[in-house]
Amino acid sequence: MSSQAVEKSALILMKSDEADATIDVLERDLPGVEVTDTERTAISRRREIVVSMDKVGQELGRPIELSQWLVIMSSFRRRAAPDLISPVTSRWSTRGGA
Repeated sequence: MSSQAVEKSALILMKSDEADATIDVLERDLPGVEVTDTERTAISRRREIVVSMDKVGQELGRPIELSQWLVIMSSFRRRAAPDLISPVTSRWSTRGGA
């Protein structure tokens, strides 16, 4: 891959209150996030996308667990890692050194 190539990360969310809260948080906190609203909501960015369940819960007015949020995430592009809530990034890694 060329060092000048730019990788995009993307999330596809089903329409819901949780998706609306996620969009509000990401638009406020992540510069360069792009939202395309059709039958489903596509969120993309030229860097990683990190979704904070705490911030989404604050926006919703109630706590939300990652397992609840994953129900509205219909697809993603790049790696979803549970380390820091749910970063979606173009970097792949292996666990356990393998």
